[in-house]
Parts: sequence; C-alpha cells; structure tokens
Amino acid sequence: MASSSSSCNYDVFLSFRGEDTRENFTSHLYAALCGKKIKTFIDEDLNRGDEISPALMKAIEGSKISVIIFSKDYASSKWCLNELVKILKCKNLKGQTVIPIYYHVSPSDVRKQTGTFGEGFVKLEQQFKEKAETVRKWRDAMIKTSYLSGHESTKIRPEAKLVQVIVNDILKKLECKSISSDSSKGLVGLNSRIECIKSLLCVGFPDVRIVGIWGMGGIGKTTLAKALFNQVSNEFEGNCFIENVREEIENGVGLVHLHKQVVSLLLGERIEMGGPNIPAYTLERLQRTKVFIVLDDVSEFEQLKYFVGWLHGFCPGSRIVVTTRDKQVLRKHGVNDEHVYEVERLSEDEGLELFYKYAFRQSHCPEHLTALSKKAVRYAEGNPLALEVLGSSLHQKSKQDWENVLDNLKQISGVSRIYNVLRISYEELSFEEKSIFLDIACFFKGECKDRVLILLHDRQYNVTHVLSILIDKSLITEHNNRLHMHELLQEMGQEIVRQEDIKEPGKRSRLWHHKDVRHVLKHNEGTNAIEGIFLNLAKIKGINLDSRAFTNMSSLRVLKFYIPEGLDMSFEEQHSDSKVQFPDGLDYLPEKLKYLHLHKYPLRTLPENFKPKNLIELNLPFSKIVQIWEGKKKAFKLKSINLSHSQYLIRIPDPSETPSLERINLWNCTNLAWVPSSIQNFNHLSLLCFQGCKNLRSFPSNLHFVSPVNIDCSFCVNLTEFPRISGNITKLNLCDTAIEEVPSSVECLTNLEYLYINRCKRLKRVSTSICKLKSLIWLCLNECLNLESFPESSEKINLGRTTVTELPPSFENLEGLGTLGLESWSELGNLKSFQYIGAHGSTISQLPHLLSHLVSLHASLLSGLSSLNWLNLNNCALTAIPEEIGCLPSLEWLELRGNNFESLPVSIKQLSRLKRLDLSNCKIPSRPEELDASLLQKLSKYSYDDEVEDVNVSSSIKFLFVDCIKMYEEESKKNLADSQLRIQHMAVTSLRLFYELQVMRNSLSFAPLSRSLRFVTSQIMIFILQERYKLRGTVLILPGSEIPEWFSNQNSGSEITLQLPRHCCQNLIGFALCVVLVWCDPEWSGFNIDFRYSFEMTTLSGRKHVRRRCFKTLWFVYPMTKIDHVVLGFNPCGNVGFPDDNHLTTVSFDFFSIFNKVSRCGVCPVYANPNGTNPNTFTLNFATEVWKLDDMASARGTSDEEELEPSPKRICRDDQINTP
Repeated sequence: MASSSSSCNYDVFLSFRGEDTRENFTSHLYAALCGKKIKTFIDEDLNRGDEISPALMKAIEGSKISVIIFSKDYASSKWCLNELVKILKCKNLKGQTVIPIYYHVSPSDVRKQTGTFGEGFVKLEQQFKEKAETVRKWRDAMIKTSYLSGHESTKIRPEAKLVQVIVNDILKKLECKSISSDSSKGLVGLNSRIECIKSLLCVGFPDVRIVGIWGMGGIGKTTLAKALFNQVSNEFEGNCFIENVREEIENGVGLVHLHKQVVSLLLGERIEMGGPNIPAYTLERLQRTKVFIVLDDVSEFEQLKYFVGWLHGFCPGSRIVVTTRDKQVLRKHGVNDEHVYEVERLSEDEGLELFYKYAFRQSHCPEHLTALSKKAVRYAEGNPLALEVLGSSLHQKSKQDWENVLDNLKQISGVSRIYNVLRISYEELSFEEKSIFLDIACFFKGECKDRVLILLHDRQYNVTHVLSILIDKSLITEHNNRLHMHELLQEMGQEIVRQEDIKEPGKRSRLWHHKDVRHVLKHNEGTNAIEGIFLNLAKIKGINLDSRAFTNMSSLRVLKFYIPEGLDMSFEEQHSDSKVQFPDGLDYLPEKLKYLHLHKYPLRTLPENFKPKNLIELNLPFSKIVQIWEGKKKAFKLKSINLSHSQYLIRIPDPSETPSLERINLWNCTNLAWVPSSIQNFNHLSLLCFQGCKNLRSFPSNLHFVSPVNIDCSFCVNLTEFPRISGNITKLNLCDTAIEEVPSSVECLTNLEYLYINRCKRLKRVSTSICKLKSLIWLCLNECLNLESFPESSEKINLGRTTVTELPPSFENLEGLGTLGLESWSELGNLKSFQYIGAHGSTISQLPHLLSHLVSLHASLLSGLSSLNWLNLNNCALTAIPEEIGCLPSLEWLELRGNNFESLPVSIKQLSRLKRLDLSNCKIPSRPEELDASLLQKLSKYSYDDEVEDVNVSSSIKFLFVDCIKMYEEESKKNLADSQLRIQHMAVTSLRLFYELQVMRNSLSFAPLSRSLRFVTSQIMIFILQERYKLRGTVLILPGSEIPEWFSNQNSGSEITLQLPRHCCQNLIGFALCVVLVWCDPEWSGFNIDFRYSFEMTTLSGRKHVRRRCFKTLWFVYPMTKIDHVVLGFNPCGNVGFPDDNHLTTVSFDFFSIFNKVSRCGVCPVYANPNGTNPNTFTLNFATEVWKLDDMASARGTSDEEELEPSPKRICRDDQINTP
C-alpha cells in the first residue's frame, strides 16, 4: 500500500544551493508556500545541536513533495548532490513526487552536465578520486531528474509568476495525493495492483496508449485509478482525472461539456468550444503536450470514442486510462485485451486484513470470532466495498448478532449477495439516519457538506452527528467538505426508495428520475408521502402543470427544477420559454419547503398563500419574477437568494422580512433600477451581486456595511457615480461601468483588498486618496481609454489600453510591484526594468532602439534580454525592426504578423535559436536577402543538432510567409527552391536518428548493462524517438500556386497514390509533401492543413493489409487576403527496415483542409541508399550511408552551406509519376 500522508511531517522539502538562491528566489518561493499554509522544510528549520545530515535525510523521507532548485553552482555542492540521491531514492521507494526547477540554467546542462554543472563535476571527480562510485551516483541522479517534468525560469517570467506557477503546481499535486490517500485508506494489496497497471502503461515509451481497468462495481477500480494518477501524473505535461463519466452523462451534463473540461484541464486554462470539435490551434497545442488522462466509469463505447477519438493527435508518450464495468467498451475501441487490467478480487488473507480494520478497528481478530470472520470474507466474495460495509455493520456486535447476519447471507450468491451485504448496514440505521442517507443517495451526492447541514437541519436531531454515523458505517465519505457515496450504495439507496411503491411513484418519498417526476406532476398523483422532487429539465421537452400540482404534497421539503451545473446554454436556450408552465397559475407551495429551486419560473410572483417560514435557500434563475412575493412575508431562515437573469425583477426583499440573508445574486436583472437604502441592514451579508444590471444608475448615499462583503457592479453600464459606500467591503468590481472618477471618498474603504475598474471608458481621474488604502492588494484599470494620470499605489497594476503617457517619478520605488500591463500603449517611454512586455495591438509605428534599453530582465543577467525566448509584436503597424533584434541570443519565437515594414534587419541572421518566424500579412516587397540559405539551415538544424532542452514536440519549426502579398512570383519560386535544401537536411537527420536508435536497441538487447546505464540508454531511446516526431511538425508556408518541379509525383486535387519499387522500404526515410491551398469559404480567414496516409503491405504470400494510418495537423494561421498559398512539409516514415516477408508497394495520400480547397498535391519519396542491392546487408549499408552523409562536409573541408548542396547520393526521387 502506498505510504499514507499521516507518515509525512512536511508537505514540501526544498533542495537548493544556498549561495545561489537563498536570499532571492528560494526565499520568495518559501514565503509563497508558507502563505498558502503548505508546510515546507527549509534547512533553516534545523534545531541547534542536531546532526545536519541525518536530520536532512529524515526531513526528505518525511516530505510528500521534493522541489529541487537547480542553479549554477548546485553541482558544486556534495551536500546538494547527496540530497538529490536521497530524494530519488524516496521517489522510487515511497512514491515521493519530485519537481525540478531550472533557475537560470537549462535542463540540457543538467542532463548533459555541461556548463557550470560540468565544471562542478570535474572538481568533484578530482576531489573524490577514491570514491568514483559516489560521483557516478551523483551523475546518474542528475540525469534521471532532468527527465522529470519541471519549470524553467527562462520560460516563465516574471519571477513572481514563476513562483505562482510552482505554488499552484504543488497545490494541485498535494490535492492529488490527498485524494489518493483518502481513497486508498484501508485498501489492501494496492501496491501490487498498481505495479501491474504500470507495467501495462509503460510510461516513458513514445507510443500513445489506452489502458483499461475493468471489474465489477465496488471492486476498487476508481481507487486504483486515483492512486495511479497520484503516482504518475507528474511525469506528464498535462493531466486530468474525470470522475463518474456515466453518472455525469445520466445527470444531463453533455459530452461536449465534459470534453471541454478535459481540454481545459490538460492545457491549464479555460477553453471555449462551441461544439464537439476542438479548435484547430487548440488541437495543435494538445498535440505538443504529453498528457495523462483518466476517464472513470465509462459505460458506453460512444463516450470513449468522443473523448479519445482524436487519439491519432495525441503527443507521443501520452497515456489514457479508462475504468469500466463493461469490457466491450474497450474492445470496441480497439484496446487489446493485453492492455486491459482486470481488477483482482481480494484473496482470503487480503480480505481478512481489510475486514479486521473495519470490524475490529485493528489488524487482528478475537479468537472466538475467527471462524465467523472467515465466513464473512467468503460471503463478501473479495469485494472491498462489501467487506468495508459488512465489517462496519458488525463492529462491536455480539457473536449472536454475527451469526444472525451471516445466516441471512448464506442462501444468497453472486451480485445479489453483494447488494444484501450493503443492505445490512442500512437496515441497522435509525429512522433519521435512513432519511438522511436516502436524501444523499437521491439528491445530494457530491454536494457541499455545509450546505447539506443547513438544508437538512432539524431541531429534532443533530444532522452533524448523523453524518458522522454514516461515515463511520462506510455508507458515505467526505472529501474537501463534500459528501460522496459509492455508486453501488447510491444504487442501493435509490432502489430502496423505488421499492416503497413499485407501481405508483407518487407514493414514494423521493422522486428524481425525470420520467417518474413527469408522470406524477402531469397526472396530479402527488401525495403526502413525497418529501423531495428533483427534475432535470435537460431530460424533458416540456410540460404544463395544473395550478394545484403541489396541493397534496404537504410533506415536501426540497423542490428543484434545474439545468445540470456546468451544462452550457446557448443564447436561444437562455431566452426560450420555461419547459415547465403553469397555464392557470400556481395556487400552492408547501410551507415545509426548505429548498426551492425553479429554473425559468414562468410566473410574476410566488403563490400569495405561500408561507416561507422554513425556507433556507431560494433560487429562481432566468425567471419572469417581478417580485418574489406580494405583501409582507416572514422568511427569517432564508440565507441565500439567486434571482440571476430575471429580467423583469424590480424589487428585492426587505431586511425586515429576511434578516438572515447572506448572499444576494441579482446578476443580469436588467430591469432593476434602484437599490433600497435598507440593503445596508443585512448584517450577515457576504455577497451582493448586481453584475449586468443595465438600468442601475446609482447607489443610495452613505451606505455602510457591517459584515465583510464582496460587491460586484460590473457591466452596470449606466452606473455613473462611484458608490458612496463605507464599511467592511473587501472586493469591489466596477468594470464596464460609466463612472468618471475614483473620488477621494474611496479612502473610507479601509478593508478593500481588490478593486477592479477595467474598461471604464469615461474614467479620467483616480484620486490620490487611493494611496491610503493600506489593504489594497490588486488594482486593475485596464482599457480605461480616457485615464490621463495615475497616482502611486498598489502591488499589482494593469494599465493596458489607457492613455497614460507618463508614470509618476516615484513609480520606481514601488518595490512590491509584481505585474505591470502595458498592452496597446502608444508610448513606452524609458521603461528599462520590466521582466515582460506585451505590445500586442499597440499603436507604435517604430521601435526606437527599444530592445537595447531593456537591460535588467533579471538582476543576475550581465546585460540585455539574453534569456528572452518569445517576442510578440503582432499588428503593431511597425515600419521598421531595429538591428538590436539580433542581440537576443535565446529568441525562439518571433511574431511580426500584420506590420508595415518592408525589410528585415541584417542582424536577424544572428538569431541562431529561432524556431518560428511569423511574417504573415506583412509588406515584404521581395524575397528578403536576410532569409538566405544560411538562415534556413540554422532554422532547420536547431531542433536536431543543437542542444535540445525539451523532449516534447514543442520545438517543431514553423517558417511562415503567409499573405506576404508583395513577394513576387519569381522570388517565391526561389524560396520554394530553397525548400529542397531543408528537406534534404531533415532526411539526413531522420536517417541519423534511426541509426542511433538501432545502436541503442542493440545495446539493450545484447550488452550486459547495469540498471543505471540501462535506464539512461532507454531514456536516450525515448529522446531519439521524440526528436524524430518533431520532424513532422516542420512546415513552410508562402504565397504561390505551383508545386516545385523536384516533386516527382504530382496530381490535381487532394489525392495521390504512389506505386513504390520492391524492397524500397529498406531504404525509405520518409516523404516530402506539398499542397496548394485556395479559398473556398468567404466567411473564414484561416488555414488548416492536415493529411492522412496509409501503407498497403504485401507479403511474399501475396497477402495484403494496411500497416499504418496516420493523421497530422501541420499548421494553423490567419491570413488577411484571399490568395493561394503553398504548404511544404516532411514526414519521416515510421517503418524503415520492414522484415523480408513484408514489402511496401502502395502509398496513398489524402490531403484535406477544413476551410480551404486543395487544388494540387505532390509527394516525393526520400531514400537512404538507393544503390544498395543486397537486402541482407541493410544494417551495414544503413550505417555507412549515415556516416557518409554526416561527415561529407568535414571530409571535404566545406562549410555548412556547402554541405547542403544537392547530391544524388543524399536524396533520391522516384522517377515514376503516378496518378490515382
């Protein structure tokens, strides 16, 4: 079993080089972790007199997560290296999570031990000549750690953002550990089962794989999946766990919503998807992200197909785990049985161990109950849930009670016995306990515990005590303050309610199934037996109810007509009529109602005779309510009102009627024009939301709030005055209002922490009194277009899209300033010290040596932006790019789309690490001389020969001239000609990678390697395979309508088929690909070019079959003009060196674009050694050719440019032109 969190003394252990980072980055990270109440060990925690090394080792062992901060001199410290070795040992033995942080160093230096890391190890090897094995362990630990997913300071800026990202990552991983720990408590045999699943996953291999976890309900599928997720998810760049897929679908949460949830979790941001298809660029981002997905309780093939139907688009190394009760779900999707783990029932010994924990609360059994315990375990049939519930029900019972219970189970077998085991625990509950159990099973599973306590509160019994009893009996669980219940127990509870009256649902106590609810309400068959009704409106088309629909339901406590939470509603759905109508009005609602939720309530008020004396929560979203009720009512228990989107509302309840109100949600109540001054008399108010109340023009004067309250007035577009309010206000949102100034009275808000005034287009002044708000943490004034000046204040300021042209002189003294947004400024002035500048959409016409003035991105840098790797200057109307652009040695992405310059600086040749250059929609007059073969060579070589820091596919090269309308036809042809050099180099690279892979495979197969060397070798193999995958993402896009002549196979349209020579596959490296795109959709301004291809294999016996089928997105951009474009790419062949009895004879390509027409296409096969004649000498010829290609330039003494000259030995075209 995985180690329990209870054995951990710390959440996080920090390993760092004190001299490098103690006084800066590490101290900031430590403070941020402590601020989030994350218990963190730092070496300053050591008590005097302790032996340092043993104390540190103990701290590492007692931590859930270790954070390793690699800095320049980390490898110079044997102390740090010993920590590192110990940390990896805890990772391997105890499942400890390890997060590497690369602080001003690269993963490549750590992995290859170059730079200061290499220097450090040289010194250590000299110092420890007699302890070579110790140094080897240090080196191995360094290499292994460098392959773990971590964070780089050069890629996440500013440093404050890096700290925030790390803290959020740690919180997420701690949450996963907490979930796993809670879910695995009491589970016996966890480790052995997890290891079996891991062996199927093969994490680290570059294929994309689905693994199934299959078994009956209650067997532990979800628990295993959660524990597995906790242990391996940190080895992936994106991960998500989607629980209870079947239940979510049954509750009306659509597949589209769940799909969007998966994509958003994988990318770590909210993704908007209007339908089932993933947006093209979002899909491309996913294809660059190695992900780990767990889909829990998938019940139908269509569900699985919907989630992973784009399996071909996953990044290599991605893994998907699916738990299900139905093995056919996996088989239909093509998951082989060998990739499906059938969850084993617990053995008798394991069953006894688990049973003892619940029956006796200890690990052993009283002698007189040994035989009965064994009988109980046999009756539970190895099902963990049944053992837990049965053990809990027999706890502290007499031997006679044991015998009676087990005798009742003796005559039952199979699944029925499992249900009866669960039923025993229910039957022992008191009436009140049964009632609350059934409420949770039918209505409140997954609900917040505090809310359930409020809604089910009863003076006759203690609900808190009842919940604790249900938890003790293993009937419900609590996690993160939410109540959960196993699906088998929920099914049992709902079946108990159904059995109350099988034929007449109106005589049951609870109704939740839409068919039963519809039948009872439509035919007025409700009775006093009904205590609760939940109707999922997404499940019905519509229904008209009689005015006396609830007249006979005097016992009704909870009534909810709802749309499932998270289910997105279209604009038409939001403004359509309610699915539940009362043509003759509504005469009656029971006074016992505690919870009333009526989505789109169609009437102007609640019934006149309704007595809300027991009402605790009232929700009438999207209703036609004008006022909640007429006259005075006594709703003294009412705590929450939600009237959002009720566009006819004109009046809210008075505090004298509802003195206990804590939350008032009036979002988008567009007809509400005034706020009564009595609103300040709500002494318990915590939320007051007027968002989108378009007719609200002002607040009453001198409102004073006693309790801490969050006031939201955003999108109140006619609110012209800053609210004259005071008191305990913590958040105030005035975004998109018509206020003209922030007055001096703002100083009265002494407890204000967050003030949002975005997009207030009339705002001109901010009073200096704002500087007196000592509690203010965040002030946001983004897109206040008329704001002319700004006072000194705050820690985080956003002034994007304002007309502020000058910051106050003392601005440089704002030491707490972490973020400054300057988007769309027309002048940047002499701002020298910023860690990040986003100039997207600004009005700058020229950059006057701006880059040369940015001299302090990080204090530790010598000069300039030497770590900057991305610069976005799209759509800035730039007329020139300064020469200083070449002074950015780390620049990888340069976005210059939509500018007015007509040439590029010569210094662009110095950008040796450039991977993406976007010149779309620019006015380049001809083929830029700066983009000669030298730069093309640098662009194409970077990802393959230079130091590559990442092992994902994010390094694929993009070189775009989309919409460069002045690039003349002759000049465009020159660029197309240069593309052949590019393809040649990638073919050489692919050939070398295959050869290196073969060498690595041979070393694993035949050489007697140590475990550490075997691990390193396998990691190198993974790296090589993933490097090869990057070749597929390399693409060139430029204006034109002709395919280069060197493409020997061309055809009109989007399809082409090639007949290849016999035995060609032993030398085939890949395919050069080219298509011409023309516009066909006038409403769309984007490119999306994908391709499919299939290999048709023929064996010596004449048998044919498809060997492989692939799908790949090349690129997605947004040109502005409707001219033809040529797209070129290279796709390495994944089947070099087929066995002798398989021969690739036919290759078919089907190109397609979603929004554009493919007018022509071309394919050119690329071979390694076309003159080879003996198939049996494949490896020798293969290796010889690699070294020929690799060493040709140096052997002749030529330059890099000469190495790329065309050579018939280096690239061979199939001379046969074929048509489909």
